[in-house]
Amino acid sequence: METRHRLFWLALTGLGLVRAHRWLKIPGSSDFVVTLHHVRPAPPAGSFAPQTLLEITPEFLDRFIGDFKARGWQFVSVEEIITRPAAPAARRIAITLDDGFRDNMVHAWPVFRRHRAPFTIFVCTGFADADAEAPLWWEAAEAVIAKADAVPVPGEAPAGEMPSRSLPEKNAAFRAWSGWLMNLPEGERRRAIIDLAARHRVDLGALVRSLVMTWDEIREIAADPLCTIGAHTLTHPTLARLSREEATREMVVSADRIEAKTGARPIAIAFPYGSVGAAGEREAQLAAEAGFLASFTTRPGFIAATGTRHGLPRVSINGYFQRLHFLHALLNPGLWALKSRLRR
Repeated sequence: METRHRLFWLALTGLGLVRAHRWLKIPGSSDFVVTLHHVRPAPPAGSFAPQTLLEITPEFLDRFIGDFKARGWQFVSVEEIITRPAAPAARRIAITLDDGFRDNMVHAWPVFRRHRAPFTIFVCTGFADADAEAPLWWEAAEAVIAKADAVPVPGEAPAGEMPSRSLPEKNAAFRAWSGWLMNLPEGERRRAIIDLAARHRVDLGALVRSLVMTWDEIREIAADPLCTIGAHTLTHPTLARLSREEATREMVVSADRIEAKTGARPIAIAFPYGSVGAAGEREAQLAAEAGFLASFTTRPGFIAATGTRHGLPRVSINGYFQRLHFLHALLNPGLWALKSRLRR
């Protein structure tokens, strides 16, 4: 766990110990949208699993929904959050999952059905198409490092190799490669991961097909009234780095593709990565112009009753914080209202 995540873990632990969810309150209704990525069994202890930040277990998902329902929270669809004002003092949560991973269908869907909890899957259409222009670069980097005893030092010019035999070496290699790839322009990132995968004989198409739902599977899960399919762009780019025309195309073509494949046009889009630097006011405006009713970031917070439907926050539930008392603190509008006041 990185230092910043460890500090956040300690802060949430402190809030949980003092039962902050009981006293850190604001009047009125509370609406939250949460985001997940992978939902799957925990990796074996001591295995190379550098992306546990992006996964939770189905058992924890089950505990989360059951606990919050018992505390009076309502689990509703994204559409209800954005189109129907909450009743006074109502507490509502909408669950979203990004990218369209198959484990959402295998492991998360049964949990949602058991609890009758609505959910939205934001599908990256290039992943579903196994498009070479949309490689799952972070998964590809993990797959390469998992099998390799050494990998090139990341960078534009050859700079030798870094070892990746032991678990600490593999984790260091993944941090180096993922950090470098994340900051590359889209085309350079694509070429870099294609080259790395080719050197180590990792089939990117097969990797995507093993991890992501096919269109047949997407149609199957979308037939469940609990499920809504949203857009997550065409190739999963950092939209803020693209021109207006390129960013608009990523949004519109992905919505077109989902409509063609499922028969329903998505009403909402989640911006890839979703940070301040990845998607800002321009992207929110472009999403509105593209016809989406709502757009979502990954910046944490609650849905304020301001009337805006674009650039909305989502609270990430990830593998580092699989404790209910963490969620009691995170899903508390008083926490985010206090944070906002302290920034002024």
